[in-house]
Amino acid sequence: MPSLNQAAFIEAAARSVLQQDYPALELVVADGGSTDDTHSTLERLSHEFGDRLRWHAAPDSGPANAVNKALALARGDIVGWLNADDLYKPGAIAAAVASLQADPSLMMVFGEAEHIDECDRIIDRYPTLPATTPVANFQNGCFICQPTVFLRRRVLDEVGGLDETLSTAFDFDLWLRIFLAFPRRIAHLPRVQAQSRLHSGCITRRMRRTIAAECVRVLARHLGTANPHWLLTYVEEQCNSYPHGDSPADLQQDVASLATELAGCFSADGRELLRHRLATDARLRLALPAAFAAVTADGWATATLRIRLRQAAVIPGRRSSGARKPVVAAASLGGRAVAVLVRLCSRLRRWLPGDRRSYLQLACVHAAPLASPLSLSIRSGQRAADCCVITRYGRFSLFLPLSAAAGPQAEIEIIPNQVFVPGLVDQRSSDLRELSFRVEDMTII
Repeated sequence: MPSLNQAAFIEAAARSVLQQDYPALELVVADGGSTDDTHSTLERLSHEFGDRLRWHAAPDSGPANAVNKALALARGDIVGWLNADDLYKPGAIAAAVASLQADPSLMMVFGEAEHIDECDRIIDRYPTLPATTPVANFQNGCFICQPTVFLRRRVLDEVGGLDETLSTAFDFDLWLRIFLAFPRRIAHLPRVQAQSRLHSGCITRRMRRTIAAECVRVLARHLGTANPHWLLTYVEEQCNSYPHGDSPADLQQDVASLATELAGCFSADGRELLRHRLATDARLRLALPAAFAAVTADGWATATLRIRLRQAAVIPGRRSSGARKPVVAAASLGGRAVAVLVRLCSRLRRWLPGDRRSYLQLACVHAAPLASPLSLSIRSGQRAADCCVITRYGRFSLFLPLSAAAGPQAEIEIIPNQVFVPGLVDQRSSDLRELSFRVEDMTII
């Protein structure tokens, strides 16, 4: 068990090992130098469970190094590792050992798993596949949940331990090596063996970019090339939360640099697919460091368009400008005049001591099959919803005051009074999304 500052979870994790119904087991904890209550918890548990629990604390270079250290001290012929925030299900070890003992040719077993949250609530089932799954299927994602794995110790003697140059994908790298070295000598247990915890501090959520990059490199190393799916999945993950949380400062720049960095890991066809998908993704084109419009990949607003803001707090000491309301300007002569006036006023406010810019300007298109007029209900922060009406088809601009949505993780919601489903208005389409208007550009003024 690798450990670093997991006092909130380590006792439950350790007990899930030590209270298993298999008698001949030990738990070796390699702690990287925790500064929370981990050491006192382990000391208390060692008094309760005696020499079945051994632990040591020393600096390490990461979880792979910690696991390798613990494996070097382990005395068993069958080994596995459990992160200090995960849990074994009752009977997991006995089931794994029985499977390996029943078939001496087996080198590794793995089972089903569940994702749980900080409070042990089940989130979903891990997408596990059978052991007969071809190794090439790792291109589509890892289908083995790490804490469910048990293997014969001699496997590590033959394929080597965890790659300590990897920060996150060291287990994925090991599965590929084992699948390549021992085809048809791996078994799947059709039972839930473990629970993998997802929380804000876990690697899975905290190091998404590193996971994507390392998995791509590992696949290219072992299988020749990697599927662009890994980078596109990273884009989807970022689009689900950007710019909140631990998101990069600039999503467009981050994705472009990652694609360049990993280009050599993809085939020529893969690079072309990736180039096309990234170039045509409206979400990336619209993304700003301070704001993200959660449109569809082809630029449509849905039944509720959420615009996430990195920060829209009023500058201390300055007069609040939250009374400003959303403004809509059509592509008509009068609408263009309104747009010019709003932009001019916004520029002037930058120089006023008692105010600050800023409007978020969305350049949009209202078109059939929606009827005209189109009414948009706009909610920002705690203020009551405002209504903007687009009276005719064509281009229009929305000017949304950011100060009304103050807060470190603020949002603006735009809710249209009508939507359409492409598949219901065009027999040639199978698109069942609920769409409203199209967003072509977004900027802060």
